[in-house]
Parts: sequence; structure tokens; C-alpha cells
Amino acid sequence: MWLGALYAVTVILFLLILLTLGFQPKFMTRMAGSLLFVTAVAGTLLYGYGFYQLCDSVPQAVARTLFSVIGMFLGRNEIGAISEVPLLKTAPLQICIYITHLLAVYCTASAVIQAIGARLVRTLHLFLIRRGDLHLIYGADENTVAFGERLIQEKKGTVVFVDGAKDDKLELTILRMGSLLLTGESARDPNAALLRRLGMKGGGRSMTLYCLSGDLGANLRYAEDMKEALREAGVRPEQTALTALLPEESMGAQLQQTRERYGYGAVNALERNDLLARLMIKAFPPYTTVSFDGRGHATEDLEAMIVGFGRKGQAVLRRLVMNGQFVGSRFRMTVVARGIRQQAGSFFSRYPSLPDAYDIELVDADAHSMELYERLVRSSPRLKYVSVCTGSEKENGEMAQELSELFDRLGIQPLILQCSARGIRKSEDDLGPAVFQDLYAPDILCGDALNEKAKVINHQYHLGEGRTPEEDWRDCDHFSRLSCQASADFSDAILAAAGTDEAAVLREGFAPDEATVDALGEMEHLRWCAFHYAMGYGPMPRETWAARARRYQAEVTERGNSALQIGKDAQNRLHACLIPYRDLDELSARENEITGGHRDYKQLDRDIVSMIPAMLNAVHQGRKGHEA
Repeated sequence: MWLGALYAVTVILFLLILLTLGFQPKFMTRMAGSLLFVTAVAGTLLYGYGFYQLCDSVPQAVARTLFSVIGMFLGRNEIGAISEVPLLKTAPLQICIYITHLLAVYCTASAVIQAIGARLVRTLHLFLIRRGDLHLIYGADENTVAFGERLIQEKKGTVVFVDGAKDDKLELTILRMGSLLLTGESARDPNAALLRRLGMKGGGRSMTLYCLSGDLGANLRYAEDMKEALREAGVRPEQTALTALLPEESMGAQLQQTRERYGYGAVNALERNDLLARLMIKAFPPYTTVSFDGRGHATEDLEAMIVGFGRKGQAVLRRLVMNGQFVGSRFRMTVVARGIRQQAGSFFSRYPSLPDAYDIELVDADAHSMELYERLVRSSPRLKYVSVCTGSEKENGEMAQELSELFDRLGIQPLILQCSARGIRKSEDDLGPAVFQDLYAPDILCGDALNEKAKVINHQYHLGEGRTPEEDWRDCDHFSRLSCQASADFSDAILAAAGTDEAAVLREGFAPDEATVDALGEMEHLRWCAFHYAMGYGPMPRETWAARARRYQAEVTERGNSALQIGKDAQNRLHACLIPYRDLDELSARENEITGGHRDYKQLDRDIVSMIPAMLNAVHQGRKGHEA
């Protein structure tokens, strides 16, 4: 009897609320209060009965009922937890449960409840955010709110937003998804009081800070201030992690824990444009646009084009150079932008050897100009890879559509990508539907997906030292991290050149013959050279190498040893190994004659190839352990 009455009252009240949304606020306030009461009673009866049947004790049933009823108003549900109770499996009660949840969400989300109960909702959230791992997001906008919502959906933990300014519309969205927006002085300048509100203390829960504001300088300042607040609160570094969009990736080094100073236990420092370019390479790798003979040699050249040469276009150029070098293949790049030589000065002063080492043509033309299209008609049959980076999503879309129509008329299908601040889009074509790689995906900004292979590669260099991959990665310097990441990103290309892939290696192993290993080693050397050129390095002149060799010998004579690397001058960005693969044996012999060592630079490249199965197995086992 009571069940029928409850069902009828709930439906009637729900319809009344829908009909009276336009009534006076005073009436709506009274109606909202009644609806809250009825919904809370209904939720208590339903969850109370369910947990009474399932729990071993009354206190446990009361506690779970309390959290479940509170959770209803925060957009969460525990329906699955009570669905096995026989009575609650019946259709009427199932309908009643879902309607009760719908009313609870309506109560929380409606403008009326926002007016009279926002403070209560925030209080409930503050009560609940002290459980589980904490994800603190600095910078609230549409992108970061969508990111936080996906973290909640993937059950990553409790999510809290922090922003210097209050946005009522965003706050309502955040409250609806079961999260909380903190604003004001304590949010802008993190301190011990904020950490107490969040339930952060030494030896307690873990916290990941995401500094994702559009103001990159503010991200750095907030991360530094939070680091000091955590140190003063006695929070251990291993309890913390940081992901931050910064003006330069290298700035992350000052925020990471070292043996000498306090810092975050793990730091994932990202420069937005370089991250976008790296995502582009991961999602749409250049090696997929050419064919290989299965023995380490490409059978086609790679010709690519970039439209636009702002920060995004420059980052894309570096990544394409790093990942477009294959044995037997000629790499050629065309960069198109109006006034490009006025834009390119700073870029080529930072990376002066790039235009000498690679075929890079700069074309001063508008993206829609006749000059460009006449050029494309002449050269497009060889074109494999196009990245549109105009700086405007609308302009990107229009340009990509125009290019697609042109290529259709010419009967070719190069890969056309649009690179914008939100991510990478591949337009729909005959080869498949549109695909979008989102910058604000949890597996990207949490740092795991992009770096898991790089961590294993770095760990391989430290085997026998009794440390974990995470410990080795924590102490890895910035340049070495970038080098490991670049090597990891290229591993799929090496496997493709050998006629296999990751799944086949995990299933069948990887044992190429000696000739193939040598070709793959040369391919790895081409990648290594491209990485160094794209990091601003240039070849070391023979006379410079000889002078450093004499300095090395003098230090050994004077002190008995020398830490000098003869072939690498990091200060002046010069490296003796930036030579053809065939010349590495001569360099190795020349260096060993001076040092008395046994350096084999060719073998180092082959070792990277041989390391791939161990890397894939370690990553695969790590994923299985995480899923378990």
C-alpha cells in the first residue's frame, strides 16, 4: 500500500514541478522544500531497506544509506549495490528508484535549489571530498570541467576545481557532476587552511594537482605555491603528483622532488603545442603513410606539408622530422604560411641545423592562394601527410575541406589533420570516419599513456641497480626524459619496418635476422639524429672533437680520470654522432683509442631495437596488473 502511495506522490510532485517552473520564486521555494523532503524520504526508504537486507550490521546499513542518499543529490547512484535484493528487483520499485534519483538530480540542478540550497550542496561536497584520492584541477573552463567529469566517470577519485574567479554557470555544472569549485583568496593562494579543507595531511591520501589554466605563468606560480603549502603541511612527496601546462617543459624540473629539495613525487610538465604535436604523431604516425619491405627498408618517400607556421606549426615540424626518417626513404617537408620568413626567425635560430640536415622548403603564400594550389597540382601526387595549423579551428576546417576536395579531384588520399588548441582532428574520408584525439583526455593528462614505454626504456639503462621504473623516472633529467619519450614513440615504426607490430611481438616474440637488425639499427640512428637536430644540436666538427680529446687526455694525466664526454658538448649543442650510420664504426674506434674503452655506437642503436620486446612485455604486464 505504502509503495503505491509513494509512487503516486512522487509522480504527481514531479509533474507539478514541471508545470510550476514559471511560478513566483516564493511559491517555488516552498515547492522545492517539499520536493527535497519527499525525495530524501523516498531515497532513505529504498536504500535503507536494500542495505538492511545486504549489510551485516545496522550501523553499516545506516552509514551506507546515508552516503547513498547524499550521493543521489550529487548525481551519483548506488542502484547496482541494492539491485540484488529480491523486492527491489520488481518493476514498480525499479521505476520508483529511478524516479527518486531523477528528482534528486532535479533538486540539485534547478535554479530554485541553486538559489536556496547552494551552500548546503557545497557543504555536502566538502564532506564527501575528504574520501579517496584527490584530483585538484587549477583553472575552471569548459575543457577542464569536461576533463574532470571524465575523471569521475573513470572512478579516478574525488575531483575538486580551484579558480580565482567565480563563474555561476560553471559552478552549477560542477555541482551537478558531484564535484566542487573553490574560489577566493585561499584558492588563488594555496595554504595550510586549504589543505585542511581538502583533507590533505602527511601520511594520508594521495593528491594529483592539474594546473590547466590558460595562463601558463599562473599555472607555474600555483604549482610552486602549492608545493610550499604541501611541504609546510608535512605531506610526503610520494603522496603527490603534478601535471601542468607550462611555458616550457623544462620548467617542470624545478618542481620535482630531488634528493636535495622538496618537490612533487611525480611531475608531468607539458608545453601545450609540443604536446599537441606529440599526440598527432601518436594518433596518426607518419610511418603508416609509407610501405616497408619487412626487412627494415621503406619502399616509398615521405613528403609532408604543414599549413601555418605559428607555435603549433613549428611544434608539428619538429615532431615530423623526428618521426619521418626511414632507411631507403627520402624525407621532404613543405611549410606554407603568409610572411613565413618573418615568423621563422626565432624558430631556426633555436634549431639552426634543421634546414641544413633536412629538405625543408618554406613557401610564403596564403593558404587559399592560387600560388599554393598551382603548386599542389604539380607536386601533390607524392604528398603523404598534411597538417593544418592555422591557429583557428574554423579556418582549419575550411582549409582541410578545400584540400580534401582538391585531392579527390587529383585521385590521391594523403592524410589530412587539423591541429587546434583542443586536439587533433582527422577529417572523414574514404579510408574511414572522422577521428578526434582530445588533449584533455584523462589518459593523456594523467601522463601514464604517453610515458609508460619511455619509463621502461629509461629503466633498462639502470637494470641491476635495484630500483623501480618509477624511481628511475623520478631521477631522470629533463633531456633524457625527452630522449626516452622520442625513442618510445618511434618503436611502433621500427616494428612496422620489420613487418610486425606490438600484438604480434607479445604473442610470437621478435627475432629478426642480422641484416634486418642492422637496417633497423640504422633506422633508429636516423631517428636519434633527427631528435638531436630538433633539439637544437648540430654536428661536431672534427677539429672540435680533436680539441676535446686533447682536453680529456690532459685531465686523465693530471687527475687520473675525466668526466668529459669527448663527442658531446651539451653547452654548445654539438654531437659527434650526428653522422651517417656507416661512419659510426670509425668514430667508435677513434674514441676508444683515446679513452681505452669499448664504445660501439652502432651496437647502441641495435640495442634499442633489441630492447623493444622487453619494453612491450613490461608495459603489457603493468597494464594487466593495473586492470586487476
